[in-house]
Amino acid sequence: MKKRILAISLSICLSLGMFSGFGVRVSAEDYQSPPGQSTEQEQNSVDEQTQIGENTDNNAETDNGTENSGSTNNEENASEEQEKVPGDEEQASEDNIQAQDKKEIVTSVEIQCMDEEGNIYYITDDVSPDVKSVEFRSRAANDYVVNLRVKKNGTAVKDGETTNYTEYETGEAGYLYGLMGSDAAYLGTENGNVKFMISGVIGLVAESEVKLVSRNSVGTVSSYYADGTYIVHKICTNMNSASTSSLRVGLQQSYMKTGTTYYSYDGHYFYTDYSVMLSDYRNNTRKQSINPNNPYYNYYQFLPMRSTTSYSASELSNMINAKTNNTSKMWNLGTSLVNNQNAYGVNALLTAGLAANESAWGTSNIAREKNNIFGLNAVDSSPGESASSYASPDACVKNFVEGWMSKRYLNPNNPNYYGSFLGNKASGLNVKYASDPYWGEKAANIVWNLDSARKDMSKYTIGVKDVSGTTHTDLNIRKDSSVSSAGLFTTGKQTGQAFIILGEANGFYKLQSDPVLNSGRTAIDNSSGKYNFSSMYVFASKDYLTVVNGKVSQGGSDSSGGSDNSGGNNPQNPDADTLAVRRGNTYYIKYSLSDGPADLTVPYGKASDEVLIGDWDGDGVDTLCVRRGNVYYFKNSLSEGQADSVVTYGRKNDEVLVGDWNGDGKDTLCVRRGNTYYIKNSISDGIADLTIPYGRANDSVLVGDWDGDGVDTLCVRRGNAYYIKNSLLSGAADATILYGRSADKILVGDWNGDGKDTLCVRRDNAYHIKNSISDGNADLIVYYGRKTDITYAGKWK
Repeated sequence: MKKRILAISLSICLSLGMFSGFGVRVSAEDYQSPPGQSTEQEQNSVDEQTQIGENTDNNAETDNGTENSGSTNNEENASEEQEKVPGDEEQASEDNIQAQDKKEIVTSVEIQCMDEEGNIYYITDDVSPDVKSVEFRSRAANDYVVNLRVKKNGTAVKDGETTNYTEYETGEAGYLYGLMGSDAAYLGTENGNVKFMISGVIGLVAESEVKLVSRNSVGTVSSYYADGTYIVHKICTNMNSASTSSLRVGLQQSYMKTGTTYYSYDGHYFYTDYSVMLSDYRNNTRKQSINPNNPYYNYYQFLPMRSTTSYSASELSNMINAKTNNTSKMWNLGTSLVNNQNAYGVNALLTAGLAANESAWGTSNIAREKNNIFGLNAVDSSPGESASSYASPDACVKNFVEGWMSKRYLNPNNPNYYGSFLGNKASGLNVKYASDPYWGEKAANIVWNLDSARKDMSKYTIGVKDVSGTTHTDLNIRKDSSVSSAGLFTTGKQTGQAFIILGEANGFYKLQSDPVLNSGRTAIDNSSGKYNFSSMYVFASKDYLTVVNGKVSQGGSDSSGGSDNSGGNNPQNPDADTLAVRRGNTYYIKYSLSDGPADLTVPYGKASDEVLIGDWDGDGVDTLCVRRGNVYYFKNSLSEGQADSVVTYGRKNDEVLVGDWNGDGKDTLCVRRGNTYYIKNSISDGIADLTIPYGRANDSVLVGDWDGDGVDTLCVRRGNAYYIKNSLLSGAADATILYGRSADKILVGDWNGDGKDTLCVRRDNAYHIKNSISDGNADLIVYYGRKTDITYAGKWK
């Protein structure tokens, strides 16, 4: 919902203390464009600025005699590749003259913002949003920015005023609010309309409604930043000042460089050069982006609402309560969210993120006074008065989930349907539910923070229609996996539409249905919001969908029910290594490379113990060893109780490595002192069986069976370079690879059960697993535990 911005004089606000008394204004009305884009006042206004590439036969100002012949001739002779911003040099001179006569009056506005942690705060913007042009310097001829907060004549957009546009390819009406995102990419001018791009959508807006500014003149535009862990979207709300909201839109991707700023107006394809980005946009391609063949889709922004959270009601309440207090209308809301999820098929965690964004975590005036935490019916003209009232927040949740979501926004027979995910201005709920162009990102940012344990991350396999954002397919959705099967509905032409993929059969993807279906799955049930995950599924040709998260499992026949979709990973190889996390002296062991609860929980030793992992008795199962000084307490089963053997070896300050050094199937110890390794081939004290020098004294060293011969050997790590040795000998490395970053934490394991150990990069609780000794992208990303956990790899059963 678009947040109501309070346009009041700063001096009045300070003297009356009004800021603290206003809540967040929101609106969930069904949007309709006004019948005309121009008004009588606009048609009769005197415009002294030169129009961009406009035909004089269609020029209302010229017909009224307001433009001179010189300007008209310049327009007719201008080439399409060298269009000029209206009045760039002339307007700058005029502004300087007028500045001597009077000072510009700026009306302060209050803007709701969000930080990376999902906290909502407010700023008072008392800086003019009107960017003054500067002398043109060497940039591309069309390198301009569209200012959505200022009209062509320099008038600031009023409080509560939205900008209406028409989507370029589909002709659909849209609306957005410039105070929530002031800059858009300028793609050209056609028939008196500015062509622009923001939040994934390419639109046409009347020239009179926006102002074009040369890129040289702009102090700030929206951008993305790779901070080493996350991609952070820095949103510009005033091009004359710093960015305001900063949103986490997912984990930093392998093709990004830490500390680098990127540009994108769809959040899928990223550029290091603004001019290059504009060139691609104008040519309807993304080939010059840093990821032309690998578009990024923010998981929570594009996860369909027809999904479920792994969190229990009490866990969800605790997560929400940690972000607010007991005066919030969202306090202890977990039970209501989960119960309605289970009844009406709308994800409880996503609903919580949406509510927090809409109601400022349950603290807005509308939430406090009307128990309305979703801004329902809070129209722009009178949000406080028109917003619906509810007997309780629970009643509001039910009405939102059943009525607004399941029956309307997730139903293709309803005009509000543009996909069942949070989305952006190109597709999803954001198209009609909110004028804030980054509303979907903000709700997703909150979900990223709520899911700090990453129990829900990558749980589902997601496929996207028109993934490039440059095509618009009205895709047939069918009852069964055949072209002769009955069509249940078509998607509409919105680009970037996401679906949950349950499986694959006969060249079709089996999808979780967006709408409620009747009992025979022969039609949409418009009368009910009740949803059944196992029986409500549909099919679409796989030729039109691109998998952007997870992997697709084979199967999913026409008669089968729903799938336990956990990211589409293949079944776990029983010989493969998996993860265990340690908290204190408790070990949470997972039998598969997936998120979710631990399969086994074992207490052992003390919280302060150093712990080693190995197969000490050769039974094929890794277990624990507690080290205290130079005394080692070995356990041959994953259970609590006394150690099965105790051995003294080396010195208490030795660095100790574990490996199967002779290929007998049993792991033993190796003491490292400097660059010398003292290897023992039995669990016993005494003199080393083998001593070898390798590498340097300050090297970081890993152990693994790199070539699958059954014998563990050494790997020296220097930064993100790995020098691998396939024998227990000194000398040159047998292989050298680059992988990850210098600061990454690394685990070693046989992740696919092929008998060869490979690397895994750990960043927080995300594990980027590579199944070969090579560089390049990870083969699998797994989320497990918390970022503060100690993690081990092993074969646990």
